[in-house]
Amino acid sequence: MKARSLIGLVVLILISLSATYAGTKSQKRLRRDFCKLKFGMFIHFNMGTFHEKEWVEPGQDPHSFNPAKLDCYQWADAAKSAHMKYAVLTTKHHDGFCLWDSKTTTYDVASSAIAGRDVVREFCEAFRSRGIEPHFYFSIWDRTMGIEKELHPKDLIIIKEQLKELLTNYGKIGSITFDGWGNCGTVWKQSDRDEIYNYVKSLQPELLITDHYQLRRGLPQDSVYKNVDFFHYEEPWNDEWAPPGNKYAAQQGPTIQSAWFWKQKFPKEKLMSVDNIVNRHLAILKKRNCNFLLNCAPNRDGLMDDNVLNRLAEVGKEY
Repeated sequence: MKARSLIGLVVLILISLSATYAGTKSQKRLRRDFCKLKFGMFIHFNMGTFHEKEWVEPGQDPHSFNPAKLDCYQWADAAKSAHMKYAVLTTKHHDGFCLWDSKTTTYDVASSAIAGRDVVREFCEAFRSRGIEPHFYFSIWDRTMGIEKELHPKDLIIIKEQLKELLTNYGKIGSITFDGWGNCGTVWKQSDRDEIYNYVKSLQPELLITDHYQLRRGLPQDSVYKNVDFFHYEEPWNDEWAPPGNKYAAQQGPTIQSAWFWKQKFPKEKLMSVDNIVNRHLAILKKRNCNFLLNCAPNRDGLMDDNVLNRLAEVGKEY
């Protein structure tokens, strides 16, 4: 009996040590693990999907968000067919519509035509079930809530509350990519960065953080790298690419279609080719320490179009 108790105690200690080690990964290891993901799916799906615009005006009718056939498992299966390892969802874009039921606003999915469903939860559950890590995109700029230009204390309260909802209700999230912060909409300041960054790390210490503006500050890359956990190259922006010999953890994100959010022309338009995806992006970025984050926009039904499904399956056969 004593021997069994001793064995049980040893097992508990080993489990505890394992959990402690897993919870205290070094920054270097976290960045290295992130770069091992290599290939991800960026999913621009939000109010813009339903209004034929990239940036919709603030305060749209929440009921116009109506993906009647929403199936995040279809998205996840499409990502898996291409051998993608992570996926990034636009939890909130610049107009401020939240894909989850937020206590901070009624401009969210709980007030939409699919009230009672939580797109963020369905996304996380579907992708995890296929062995694909869920990651988030979040716009600091929120035109419906009036979060514009300088960030005021009341703005930071709202931002932090929304981040708390996202980072305490959906399990472990791999990374968060901030947008609308310095590059458009709001002003980036070091003090705001420190407050938001430290708050996020207090909720999920291993979550990695980046933002769309960091490479456009005109500062030396070593200095910029101290403010983010990895670089984000927004390829459609001035043909922004990870450079040869890049030594920093990074991701680069173009679109498989011709724009970020779904448009009526998408089902019949020409997509990024298999050769372009596999040979002119994945093969090149692999040598540059940079993940390839390919945006695939679901349609207004909440499904990936057939041409996207077919192209991703073709990519999987070559990659």
